[in-house]
Amino acid sequence: MSSTGRTYCRLCEAGCGVTVEVDDHGTVQRVRPDRDHPVTKGFACNKGLLATEVHLDPDRVDRPQQRGPDGAFADVGWDDALDDIARRLRSILDQHGPSALAMYFGNPTAFNATAGPAAGAFVLQLGSDRVFTAGSQDCANKFAIGELLWGSSQLHLIPDLERTDHLLLLGTNPRISKGSFLSVPDPVGQLAAIEARGGVVRFVDPRHVEPRIGETFQVRPDTDAYLLAAMLCEIDRSVGFDADGAARVTALDELCTFVGQFPPERVAPVVGLDAATIVRLARDFATAPTASAHLSTGVNMGRQGALAYWLLQMLVLLTGNLDRPGGNVAATRGVAAPPRPRDVTPEAFVDSPWGSYRPTMGGLPGALLGDMIRDTEEPIRALIVLAGNPVLSIGGGEDLAKAFEGLDLLVTIDYYRNATGELADYVLPAADWFEREDLNTFVQGTQPVPYVQWSGPVVAPRGERRAERDILAELATRMGVTPVFGPDIDILAMLYDGSLAEHGLSMAELREREAGVAVLSPTEAGGFLDRCTDDGTVDGAPAMLEPARQRAVELFDELAAEPADQLKLITRRTSHTINSALQNVSRLKEKGAADNPLYLHPADAERLGVGEGDRVRVANRFGAVEAAVRVDGTLRPGVVAMTHGFGNASATGLSVARRFPGVNVNALAPTGAGTFDPVSTMSQLTGIPVEVVPV
Repeated sequence: MSSTGRTYCRLCEAGCGVTVEVDDHGTVQRVRPDRDHPVTKGFACNKGLLATEVHLDPDRVDRPQQRGPDGAFADVGWDDALDDIARRLRSILDQHGPSALAMYFGNPTAFNATAGPAAGAFVLQLGSDRVFTAGSQDCANKFAIGELLWGSSQLHLIPDLERTDHLLLLGTNPRISKGSFLSVPDPVGQLAAIEARGGVVRFVDPRHVEPRIGETFQVRPDTDAYLLAAMLCEIDRSVGFDADGAARVTALDELCTFVGQFPPERVAPVVGLDAATIVRLARDFATAPTASAHLSTGVNMGRQGALAYWLLQMLVLLTGNLDRPGGNVAATRGVAAPPRPRDVTPEAFVDSPWGSYRPTMGGLPGALLGDMIRDTEEPIRALIVLAGNPVLSIGGGEDLAKAFEGLDLLVTIDYYRNATGELADYVLPAADWFEREDLNTFVQGTQPVPYVQWSGPVVAPRGERRAERDILAELATRMGVTPVFGPDIDILAMLYDGSLAEHGLSMAELREREAGVAVLSPTEAGGFLDRCTDDGTVDGAPAMLEPARQRAVELFDELAAEPADQLKLITRRTSHTINSALQNVSRLKEKGAADNPLYLHPADAERLGVGEGDRVRVANRFGAVEAAVRVDGTLRPGVVAMTHGFGNASATGLSVARRFPGVNVNALAPTGAGTFDPVSTMSQLTGIPVEVVPV
């Protein structure tokens, strides 16, 4: 007998409620928006509604696979696979020590409430601290500044969308990417509502973001930190800071001295906006009845994401808009922020052969993964990749792939044998979000309408797929280690019942609720600084940010000296792509995701002598790719764009993606010493200087 289950999408932070139609054979037939969901109310995007295509994809890994001496993969039993992995891993650790093991957590781990904790416990039990995450490619800057300012990587104040009069958005594309660290369904509708009530919406981006909402200020890529500094400088010298906000900032004079180096008149040529426009942006924000601000991956992925995010907090605080209605507010959390050691002193930085850096949430710079594998003193010899594809998501291209080939053991736990899996010794099949239970933990504290949602499995796992927590528990047991989260442990109840109890909830109670949803009471504005800082103040010149401040001065001079015709590459997500997650969905290939062209402004195309569809070579000192030209008038002149997640020519386990391989744009991304933000470990994946020539 057919049935309909209710769950939520795990592709992005919107977490839209969906219903799942299951036939009488237990097979998922269709995914639809959940019109009865109390928060998302029937909103869902085209990508999430194609989850069935991934779930039923014949290319999915349904049984463990082992790579043979000839490079071909063959199915193998779970017992044989886990026994051999455990034996080889134990031998590596016994011979070379725990630092020989590293783990990489991919982006989907953030939307899996059991996999992340289980993997973290697994690697820590084995004594290794070599953890890499996709965070160093998209959001570690925010984690670092959360630790610095509020004592937790998981605390972030979000725009009060329902009450703000003035919203400033930097480096975000809500129509395509929904929101990051701002979990809201139908974000475009929310922005339109601000304008409908007479408010102001402004985008800062190298590309014109929204044709029908707000105003876009097209800056040069990777210069947002200077724009924010200039806005603070202008407010200080003209309108003046809010008295209550200024009283909350210690070392305010030092902060003013720093931003005073970057007045609008000086930064205008570098940022790409005239000084009068920067002055208007600053004064309008400071004098609005209420104002809020948010920045996302377009800024995070530049060279100064941590500094920019900190300056954004200072802008909001010093204009009196922090923790007030209509400003940036603290949202209710259904589960408590996990405790983290909070060392924000210079002693937290690690001196390495490739430069100093501060591990963020324990994560290391992804830009150094290849170097650490090849390190002569203490190389990584074994790598476990969980729900990730670092060969495509980290810079390095073919060079990183060659480093992976030198590992003694590489294991991937994933849905597919992707480009990274092609190099693995074992590929282990993971259950997807139709097949396991979950709780929407990652978005807690970023929801304008706060809620928790539990979802149980809608169908039984196909083939021999297993939840990541079960795979790691069995592997630990075979290595002679008692897993923290064994098969008999209710991991969600163990981790979250304590904080759920503060809302009168428990996992047992959530599991009995319709759709597993509980809408929470909103947190009233006020008192945040007193709750989250030692004395209700923040440091205007934190020692942890000194490397970023020094780097800002150096990079400004570098940007000011660039040739006027220097092209800068930015990343671009489209309505038919999301990282490498949907590369094997044939219906999306038919709708515009067949490849990743190089988007060029018409003026740049004319200057280079190329037109629509022409082939060009895009290169810099880190690598080169070839792509077809797509002329795009929404870009700022001098800016080119490509979509990442492509580059599947060698991915034999992805038949659709291999027919439409595209190119790995991250082959152009800087890697190695000095190419990452030392404060947050962030790689540079946008604002990259490139040369473009016709093929």
